[in-house]
Amino acid sequence: MPIPKWKIKGIVDDHDTCGCCGRRGLKRTVAMMPLDADGNEDGTAEDVVYYGTSCAATALSWTQAKVTDTARTAQAERDQRDNWARRIISIYAPVEFAPVHDKARVYYGRNQHQRDTGVKATEKVAKLLTEARATLADTTTGPARPSRIEDFRRYVVIFNRDGGISLVRRVPEEEAERQEQAAAAQRRAEKIRGRLLVVAALDAEAARDVAYADNLTREWNTKAWQATHA
Repeated sequence: MPIPKWKIKGIVDDHDTCGCCGRRGLKRTVAMMPLDADGNEDGTAEDVVYYGTSCAATALSWTQAKVTDTARTAQAERDQRDNWARRIISIYAPVEFAPVHDKARVYYGRNQHQRDTGVKATEKVAKLLTEARATLADTTTGPARPSRIEDFRRYVVIFNRDGGISLVRRVPEEEAERQEQAAAAQRRAEKIRGRLLVVAALDAEAARDVAYADNLTREWNTKAWQATHA
């Protein structure tokens, strides 16, 4: 069976012109990476082409349905990697330059099975952050995504009395709206006999991770937010 010349990386809506036939005004295009003779990716984001599903099907000798399904699956996997990266950065970026003992406590607190195994927390945190930032910097199927502490936004998180998260909402930029939201959140927390926190993260899902984390993680999270918004 011949080795395909392309690998589908995802489906995008910010390229509306087929790079094969030149057709314009497409609702979406398929991002495809060239492959070498052994079937390995042979290029970077700059080498990706964007074809309409018809041209992509011709290039791969597939049906359009298979192209579409494969592109959607690849994009979903990309989105999952992005979600992972945002959680990693939201948790570990605030302790990147923290004292070693604090960094170790945060890392081993989330990875207890690696404690006393010779795994160095400082090296693991650095590696995880490098991978996460590279993931969000990848422009294969769209522009680079926010990845800095400066890109964090605050979220109010309400826990119910059983310790589960009941609500996560981004804190508004305007002071009057912030005060209104804070009052409403406090009322809701009291009504359900829960508690509320305000944390900083790259998105709402990452905010959940921060809210569920230990006190030291949240302490450094707050310090990071304050340092970048002083």
